[in-house]
Amino acid sequence: MTKKDEIIMIAADLMHRYGYHNIGIKKILDTANIPKGSFYHYFESKEDLAIQVIDFHFSNFINALNQVEDSVDGLKTFFDMFFCKSEGMDYVGGCPLGNLMLELADIKESFREHLLKGTLATEQLITKKLEQDNLQHSLETDMLGRLIFQSFEGTLMKAKIEKNSNAFEDFRKFIFDFLLVEIRK
Repeated sequence: MTKKDEIIMIAADLMHRYGYHNIGIKKILDTANIPKGSFYHYFESKEDLAIQVIDFHFSNFINALNQVEDSVDGLKTFFDMFFCKSEGMDYVGGCPLGNLMLELADIKESFREHLLKGTLATEQLITKKLEQDNLQHSLETDMLGRLIFQSFEGTLMKAKIEKNSNAFEDFRKFIFDFLLVEIRK
């Protein structure tokens, strides 16, 4: 792993825990154990680092999604992995991407564009997995992909504030035991 990758990982963790606005370059550099001047060797600015953190989170999310089979069952496995991780963290933090979306989308156009790009790529991959299951219904699979991703993000936010798994259970039941079952009929 390069020093730049290490800084991105540290910044991603710190921004997830504290938010973009509550974490300064100094804290990132102290945690990475590098001098301030070195930061600008790797990044043009804190904003440049934030964009790379956004891309890092989406890359990890999409890589994890690519690891499950292309089917509704694969999607269920994928979402359950995230829900288990959240439960294991006592629901603290929520979704790093959702947090960044809420905090940064209105701050800078470049943030919004990277968040949108990653969101669209994620929704398309969910849609691809749905299409592999040959769902027969009048609903378009790309709309379903968008709806499932939106529901997932909302579910993580709800679990974060409730500090329990009720939202996860609602998501599983609605998406996998009702919606996608009905569409398979």
